Amino acid sequence: MLSILAEIVRSKILRDIKKSNLFSVIIDTTTDVSNKEQFTFLMRYVNEQGNIEERLVALVTAPDSTGHGLFEVFCNITEKYEIDWKKRLCAQAYDGAASMQGKYSGLKTFIQNENPNALYVWCSAHLLNLVIVDTCDCCMVTKVFFGDIRALVEFMRARKRTASFIECQQQLYPTQRIRRLKRFSNTRWTSHDRVIVVVYEKYAALLKALNFIATANDSDRDTSSTAKSLILRMSSYNFVSTMVFIRQIFAITTPLSNYLQSKSIDFIQAIKLVDIAKKRLEDLRLDNNALEKILNEAKQFAFDHKLLEQDFKKIRSRKKKVMPGELSGDDISPSSLDIFKRDVYYKVLDIIINSLDSRFKDSREVMIDLSLLSPERLMSYRKCGGKSLPDDAFQSVSKWIKSIDLNKLKVEYLAFSSSLNELIDGLEPKQLHNSTSTLNTHEDENDSENTYTEKSESEDEESKNENVNVEKILHILSSHDLITAFPNLYTAYKSLGTIPASSASAERSFSKVKLIKTRLRSTVGQNRLESLVLLSTEKDITIDYNEAINKFALTSDLLTKELMFK
Repeated sequence: MLSILAEIVRSKILRDIKKSNLFSVIIDTTTDVSNKEQFTFLMRYVNEQGNIEERLVALVTAPDSTGHGLFEVFCNITEKYEIDWKKRLCAQAYDGAASMQGKYSGLKTFIQNENPNALYVWCSAHLLNLVIVDTCDCCMVTKVFFGDIRALVEFMRARKRTASFIECQQQLYPTQRIRRLKRFSNTRWTSHDRVIVVVYEKYAALLKALNFIATANDSDRDTSSTAKSLILRMSSYNFVSTMVFIRQIFAITTPLSNYLQSKSIDFIQAIKLVDIAKKRLEDLRLDNNALEKILNEAKQFAFDHKLLEQDFKKIRSRKKKVMPGELSGDDISPSSLDIFKRDVYYKVLDIIINSLDSRFKDSREVMIDLSLLSPERLMSYRKCGGKSLPDDAFQSVSKWIKSIDLNKLKVEYLAFSSSLNELIDGLEPKQLHNSTSTLNTHEDENDSENTYTEKSESEDEESKNENVNVEKILHILSSHDLITAFPNLYTAYKSLGTIPASSASAERSFSKVKLIKTRLRSTVGQNRLESLVLLSTEKDITIDYNEAINKFALTSDLLTKELMFK
């Protein structure tokens, strides 16, 4: 019965994909609890309503984890479900594994040998995770800080130590929610930020719990020594100042990581969000008062928690040995503040900004070819009525999607841009009738009303520019039945919406695998596992239970006799 329900869900997904006529694939692998290599196969497409969908199609085992072996599994799935990937596949998104993106023997290379138009996209969320890893390991101070945090998390994982931490939270923060320290994860990209937030918010409870563990009678020598060592490291001003600084950086990168994992985010929107985060980091780097604010917050934090160290340690001036005939003088050595500013603050920010540039370089090259399709450029051509398109506009798009007519696409682009505001108003009307002209009869009132209307219209226009994205443009073309009027433009935007910004949906399917195939259910069959994961992942798809019962009844003569109506 499970397999029948799963097949009904899968058939609806495949039906929508074939109607879309254009799709991309998101593929990833992981090892489950029984040491089997699970191969997840997802597809991204635009449905008839103009909504971007990412759906799970198959979950199978991969006996060979090399690029060629994964390609064979890919071919078996597409052949089984009659997916025409050699003509309809426009993009592919994976993580950075060599078996996936290898230049000579990776999965993307084997696919592009058969379909050169299958654009490869490195998962943006994985790229941002690599940027965070680069930041964590860029200097000795951050290495020691994250090493201390990891040691603290591992030490507090024991049941009795966790109970002590919870008890201290109840005593010191009776009205606040109980927080727990969770381990760093390589796939959950916000885990570093979550741990630091808990340490920052529950700092006093942590110190009290560690002190209790260090002085407890039932603690052995290793436990007492480790707890005392962690107290000394956490009580240093260097630890506190680094924690405040890293929180400032993660306040920018963590929301970006969450946005990049969204299913509906398009490729242009993802690059735009990366650029916004980079600009905020550059402003932090150039702001002369930013470091002073961070250090003042660290000093206030140390004062509130009554720490012994409330500032950097002073470096004693060193005197050289005076030789005969030389004048006495002190060596000019940098202060602790100057060392922190040079070796931590500026270095970390420079590394993360440069890493964002280098890691997303390939994504920006893809963005160059698609830049004219960005909503901002579309709105700018609407403002410049007589502005013409560049001579080489959309040439790369027409080569990428063969069904697009280049000349007609240019004409449709300019025509659509001139009427975009009216279409948005028709999609989301704010007011049916303008009653201000009948209510205001005096001339001075009309003047004030006109000035107010002009301001509100300009504000509305700015808000429209901010809210317009690729999915909204697709929704406009689908809702107003404009696909026949702008067929090439619709195909271009559908292709753009089909490009995946990340492979986070594959990671979400693996989370379902871990919930279903546990240590106690490690012998579950692959067909049953696939059905359960598919039903759990795509639970928003409605199932016709009468159809399911009829198909189940046809599986045997006895069931047909009992369940089918005569």
